[in-house]
Amino acid sequence: MATIQGTKDVLENNKEWAAQVQAKNPDYFANLAKGQSPKLLWIGCADSRVAVDVLTQTQPGDIFVHRNIANRIPSEDLSALSVIEYAVKHLKVEHVVVAGHTGCGGVKAAMSNGSVGILDHWLRPIKDIYQANQSEIDALPESERVDRLSELNVIQGVDTVSRLPVVHEAWKEGRSLQVHGWIMQLHSGLLKDLNVSQIFMANLTTQKRLASSILKCGKRKVWIDPNEVSEISQANSRQDIRKLVKSGLIFKKPQVSHSRFRTRELAAAKRLGRHTGYGKRKGTAEARMPSSVLWMRRMRVLRNMLRKYREQGKIDRHMYHELYVKSKGNTFKNKRVLMEHIHKAKAENARIKALSDQAEAHRLRNKAARERRAQRIASKREALISGEQQ
Repeated sequence: MATIQGTKDVLENNKEWAAQVQAKNPDYFANLAKGQSPKLLWIGCADSRVAVDVLTQTQPGDIFVHRNIANRIPSEDLSALSVIEYAVKHLKVEHVVVAGHTGCGGVKAAMSNGSVGILDHWLRPIKDIYQANQSEIDALPESERVDRLSELNVIQGVDTVSRLPVVHEAWKEGRSLQVHGWIMQLHSGLLKDLNVSQIFMANLTTQKRLASSILKCGKRKVWIDPNEVSEISQANSRQDIRKLVKSGLIFKKPQVSHSRFRTRELAAAKRLGRHTGYGKRKGTAEARMPSSVLWMRRMRVLRNMLRKYREQGKIDRHMYHELYVKSKGNTFKNKRVLMEHIHKAKAENARIKALSDQAEAHRLRNKAARERRAQRIASKREALISGEQQ
């Protein structure tokens, strides 16, 4: 493969590629122009070494791709959220892959203490992940630390995508949408599955019932392959279930045996009179931390806050009495709820006072106008009377 020297090389390579494809398949571009129906959304890093179609051996139109620095999926990024919504809601993709890679420059920059300009804001969440898992990462060899943080970043991305409303809407509709987390290993060219996939299990009650009857076990003992939910959900007869059992997509879970040794030892000791004293009594539900004590502690916090606000002049005595009674009635769960209620009440009182002041000013203005009009009418009447007398 030739190295690109400039934009002219890119255009020439494009012409050669288009001619080769057109020669092999004359209808290729005509079919490509009709539209796209990808089954997979790829959210990856913008690193030039990660070529999605090359490493997955796919054709244009097979994968819907969104890339940014360090494959982040922030909740405030409208670009990423728009891509996910379009892919899930309109293209009806079946898989969303959050893909990182080893030796990621963005992750490496997040681990360093130096500044990289405006990227500091973009990489801040990755720094937070590093600080939250610093003991685990620092215990690894230095060559593996960046790769481990890349994996944690991918896991965080999978969790973020699986919590998006558009993903939950697809799951509520019964679609077999799956969210995966992968790592591209640059040293080997292989994709590593982190086994953190979020999969919606469709309603397989009928399939479990038929499988339990065929396997002669309870429904809880039936194992169904979570990666083949869409195929299994279409099986609605005993013959279909037998085929799935034969192919290994459904099977009976192995019997789990638990040792009774410690239980027998404890029972034998109790028969001899041990483990029966006061030291082993757990107490009632209210013995260790009574709910009344918790309630009194919360009341003290709320009342102290109300007293402090009254002394500082933030609330008057009328509001203090009203909120004191409400606190006693368990209206406010904590200080934050009480504080928000105070702010809203003060804002409402200020709004009502402003409206009343406006109404009072309007009333006084109308009253003055009426008085001036009455004076004008009286003066005119006096002038008319004096004119008639003359």
